[in-house]
Amino acid sequence: MKKLLVLSFMVALVGCAEKKPLTPEEQWQGYCRSVGNAARTIMLDRQNAMEKDKAIEHANKIDDDTTRTFILGIIDEIYALPKEEINQDVAAAREKVRAEFTQKCIATPHDEMPDYKPF
Repeated sequence: MKKLLVLSFMVALVGCAEKKPLTPEEQWQGYCRSVGNAARTIMLDRQNAMEKDKAIEHANKIDDDTTRTFILGIIDEIYALPKEEINQDVAAAREKVRAEFTQKCIATPHDEMPDYKPF
């Protein structure tokens, strides 16, 4: 019984160990996942009839230049899509833009990590 208790304690300690710091590439991929999630949210807002000017107004409140540029570009592309296309299969449309903008972000050259809050 003591061995089981000791083993359980050891497993708990290993689980609580500090995580290794993320590499710059891992940090950028995490940022890009967040950008993709923002694209999905913007598509959801568009599907729910949010006006483009309201989306732009909200995006302009973002302090970080890199993030604001990504978001404004996403808004332009999503609002250029025909309503019929985005409402044909709403879930598929959201997933498509999430994946597309995540990949676009990952492919974007970058020198430093933006200061952002995950979406």
